[in-house]
Amino acid sequence: MPPGQVELALRVIAGLFVIVAPTLLFLGLWRGLEAMRDDELIQQAHQRAEMRDQPSAGPDWSTDTLLADESSPLSETKMSVVTCSTCGTPNVQDASYCQSCLTELDESV
Repeated sequence: MPPGQVELALRVIAGLFVIVAPTLLFLGLWRGLEAMRDDELIQQAHQRAEMRDQPSAGPDWSTDTLLADESSPLSETKMSVVTCSTCGTPNVQDASYCQSCLTELDESV
């Protein structure tokens, strides 16, 4: 092959690569994302989020209940408690943020 044809063949091959490679990479990425969408870890995360969003009949964390209960650690130590104004969770007096919802606690309460 003469040198002009070799150069032309290399340019055609490079052009085809530039056109085809991004398409193939995109299709590979798309398939990978589809496989990850159906991954068991993602399924578990969705199930946990659904469970967290459902109201549950959990324990009563109100300050009065905790202080009145003899088995409560708060009643034994007679610690002062700050109740979160957002979620109502009792927190120790020295806490800056609520242990449940991470809202900044008001120091004046």
